[in-house]
Amino acid sequence: MKRIKTISIFLLLFSSSTFAQQLDLSLIPYRQGNLWGYAYADKSIAIAPIFQNAKWFSYGYAAVEKGNRYGYINKQGFLVIPYKFYDAKAFVKGYFDSDEKHSAGGKVMQNEDSVLFAGAVIKLNGIERCIDTKGRVMTKCPAINENRPDNNQPILTVTNQIVYSLKSDANIFDKLVDDYHLPNNNNTYYIGLKNNKYGVINNTFDIIVPFEYDSIKRVNLNETVYLQVQKNGMTGLYTGTGDIFLQANKTRLSYATPTKETVYFIESQNGIARLRDVNNQDLINADYSDIAYDENGGFILTSSDNYKGYYFLDKKIIKPKYLEVRLVRGGNFLLVKTVTGKAGYVNADGVEYFTE
Repeated sequence: MKRIKTISIFLLLFSSSTFAQQLDLSLIPYRQGNLWGYAYADKSIAIAPIFQNAKWFSYGYAAVEKGNRYGYINKQGFLVIPYKFYDAKAFVKGYFDSDEKHSAGGKVMQNEDSVLFAGAVIKLNGIERCIDTKGRVMTKCPAINENRPDNNQPILTVTNQIVYSLKSDANIFDKLVDDYHLPNNNNTYYIGLKNNKYGVINNTFDIIVPFEYDSIKRVNLNETVYLQVQKNGMTGLYTGTGDIFLQANKTRLSYATPTKETVYFIESQNGIARLRDVNNQDLINADYSDIAYDENGGFILTSSDNYKGYYFLDKKIIKPKYLEVRLVRGGNFLLVKTVTGKAGYVNADGVEYFTE
């Protein structure tokens, strides 16, 4: 039962920390043994550890747990919404359309440009409802603005094949299946087949990528093109102009685009994972059994003994020593599960906000 409890706490903490919110990083959830409170950045205690669980402050409120129920406290540590919820998330800012009506606690509320609300579970095994800052259930949940692109993709199966009627007098190819253009480049490039092997030519019939691959897929990343190739069960990557970017000796290849300006490539070869940038630089220069993109912005590192660490986009690294790690969305803090099975927070410099 204890193991189930620690896992569920980790999931509850993580579910609240990934929701769109305005994190207040001045007070950090701090665990002392089995109890939670809040600490300042220097780890001095701000609110004594007296809670079963404590979540991040957002807009002056934080959800805390006592007696297996959640309530909300303010930054002075005073309870402002009673312990009555089976789960409670951070307050976020939303809005109602000007012509909509809503109520909270049976009282009709005026529409505003924005309104604070939080998700909370009122009944055991019940659905999540929206509450206001008085803890009253709202008849309608406000809308929020949130754009989260799907940033972690395998490179395989990114385009559909097209059949072309263009013929080559020089018998360079049997048929063409796709084409692409590159920025500041007047050429047209064609992916084609010759004797059931894939290659790439340009519009003057120069062979850009030799016809020796089992497949070639076009990958559009940040307004440029890469070519993912496969040969004998292995995969690699070319640039759109036909330069080898990654040799076709990888067992796995994926990419991540945390922003519109950045692209990262994750490769696996002989059981070792690497992280590279668009300049083909190895960003970590260490051997990990796996590297996975975290949708909140960073990379989870897995060591050969299955411990987890983290690579931040500002190049800070937390060496693998935890059972689980995830980035808290909106801040440079990790939510980790320690070797004891308990949750805790760690900042990007490796400072741990917990004691066992």
